Amino acid sequence: MYRAVLDTCALVPSLQRDFLLQLATEGAYAPVWGSGVLFELDYVLAGLHARRGISDSASRRQNLFDQLRRAFPGSEVHAPKDREYSYGLNDPDDGHVAHAAIIGKADAIVTDDGRAGFTSAHALVEAGIETVHPHQFAANTGLSTPACGSARVARDVESPNGPAADPGADPRVAGDTAQHDRGR
Repeated sequence: MYRAVLDTCALVPSLQRDFLLQLATEGAYAPVWGSGVLFELDYVLAGLHARRGISDSASRRQNLFDQLRRAFPGSEVHAPKDREYSYGLNDPDDGHVAHAAIIGKADAIVTDDGRAGFTSAHALVEAGIETVHPHQFAANTGLSTPACGSARVARDVESPNGPAADPGADPRVAGDTAQHDRGR
């Protein structure tokens, strides 16, 4: 099965995280994350919650991590953020992500962090680990996994004609919506 490391930036915002993880629950791929990614996710979410005035942040974050561990046992690999890694990245602070990909035997790193240098890191290139933007990963996964319900959404998003009409829907309404969405 295709294995993908989800970088912290792929796990925030929550709607993106939920969609990517839904694809995984439907068997489209196996998610992988390092302990450093979960550490980053914890403090990023804590900061977001503080700015939004969410008072039960700690319990919400703990609930999320409990759900991740229950839903995806074995997805977490030991790749702490506070360790030095020598993968030749542009941003050495992202070494834990590269390490998670290598020891997690990942096929890809899902990230929108273009400055990290994942695409030019010799160890990642040699291991055949690609770097994919979260939106592109969702679309590619959806296109390659037609049996997934979430895959239909991904295919519809990528379709130049807009979302496919529901076969049971009134075709006049679907047609009007599709024409409106395309700016006609």
